[in-house]
Amino acid sequence: MKKLIFAITLGLMASTSLLAQNSKKPKLIVGIVVDQMRADYLYRFQDNYTNGGFKRLMGEGFNAKNTHYNYVPTYTGPGHASVYSGTTPKNHGIVANDWFSRELNRVIYCAEDSTERLVDNKGVASDKFDYFSRSPRNLLTTNFADELKLSTNSRSKVIGISLKDRGAIFPAGHMADHAFWYNSKNGNFISSTYYGDKLPDWLVKFNKREVADSLLDLDWEPLLADEKYTHSNPDDSQWEKVYKGKKESAFPYKLKKLRKENGDFGMIPEVPYGNTLLANLAFAAIKGEKLGKGVETDMITISFSSTDYVGHNFGIRSKEVEDTYIRLDKDIEALLNYLDKEVGKGEYILFLTADHAGSDNPDFLNKEKLPHGYYSTGDIKAGLNEHLSKKFGSKDYVTFIDGVHVYLDEKAVLENKELVTEAAHFLKNTDGIKEVFVPSIYGNNPEGRLTTLMSNGYNYANSGDIIIQFYSGWMSQRTYGTTHGTGFSSDTHVPLLWYGWNVPKGETSEPHTITQIVPTLSMKLNIPLPDDADLYPIKELVGNK
Repeated sequence: MKKLIFAITLGLMASTSLLAQNSKKPKLIVGIVVDQMRADYLYRFQDNYTNGGFKRLMGEGFNAKNTHYNYVPTYTGPGHASVYSGTTPKNHGIVANDWFSRELNRVIYCAEDSTERLVDNKGVASDKFDYFSRSPRNLLTTNFADELKLSTNSRSKVIGISLKDRGAIFPAGHMADHAFWYNSKNGNFISSTYYGDKLPDWLVKFNKREVADSLLDLDWEPLLADEKYTHSNPDDSQWEKVYKGKKESAFPYKLKKLRKENGDFGMIPEVPYGNTLLANLAFAAIKGEKLGKGVETDMITISFSSTDYVGHNFGIRSKEVEDTYIRLDKDIEALLNYLDKEVGKGEYILFLTADHAGSDNPDFLNKEKLPHGYYSTGDIKAGLNEHLSKKFGSKDYVTFIDGVHVYLDEKAVLENKELVTEAAHFLKNTDGIKEVFVPSIYGNNPEGRLTTLMSNGYNYANSGDIIIQFYSGWMSQRTYGTTHGTGFSSDTHVPLLWYGWNVPKGETSEPHTITQIVPTLSMKLNIPLPDDADLYPIKELVGNK
């Protein structure tokens, strides 16, 4: 009987301890986005990873192996907005990196804000920097960071950092304390007056260290022995970028020499040292802002951008990309070790994903006898204008077109209801185009997976009159590297790793969407969902009840 009472007592004590642990909030939320990271990079390059970076996250955390984007286009601006708002461009409005504004009658940038000014080491900058004006005001919904701030009456601190402004701004939300991004003119990190009239002292000190300048005096050569790079194509492939000052696209890259002819400080995003620079900024931000030291849960969003630039320049099967991820793995290891030391192991929750993946270069696909093709938006625009002019009278009917959105003259559309239908019919018969989605016809009832993704990416105010998607393997004309943006798995399938506070060890191959990250965080922390967020968390991480 005594043994039974003792066992029950121990069980109650264990249950009480577990409940206390589960009710405790994490000190810090760390959101990591790796720009253009394909899900298969976790496995393709894993032989060359250390045990402390990606392998640690996979082995000790939770791996949602089958996570996809649920809209098109798969670009950086929409990707960061979607990850942190928990919804698609249909609701948050960031339909591309750039789109045509009917109100302003020009193309606008996703994070532009002419009412704000650049802030650098000296404070609010002069008029010549107006083009740096940025804010999250084009984001039409709240995001997770906003709800975190609201739930703690703004006692939580939220910081967003990236080499790209959009990669810092959209994750941190409307209520962020700070968002910082890289200034390719001088190697410093900057902000805008949306967040205040001066940079914090710790960032001014960081900028004065001139870390970017020091990194650009290094050589970029393979971190490991040549025989280790078995997961990429031979160096100096014909579809890779050749920098000014070099005769081939091959290691080593003597950055101290190359930077003079290739944008100087603008080279940092194009080499893996840009990720190292950002990791060092993360250390400075965590310490400078005392993140994880307060009563409430703080948040830092980190978007590594160099992976995207290297992918665009060299393609997804290049030795340069493989080396970049080997080096990023070490940066991730350093970040995890720093978080363990400064915040405490088990005291922070971290997720790692990507804003989109990336596709193979069509020339490479051609070599391998795989489906491929190139298209020209200029040729499509000219052909469509010519066709509509023959049908309805001579006029410039196409206001703007990219690889996804087709904007027609607004007045002409209002005057002639047949115009959109005729334009869609022409596009359906254009070489390379697989699907055409006309919102005014299909409304909210699309048929088929790809058309559903196109519908999820359509926003009434910002999107084109017609949404198009090309066949798999097709890409806008280019002389080297690769890009992304489609609704195919090559561009939608991204990693999703969870680690730390109350994260169970394991993995799932069940299909999940990128918009489930926010409801998962919200349910784990018991805070409200953002306005238009997905309602379905990842059950394996929050329980089935």
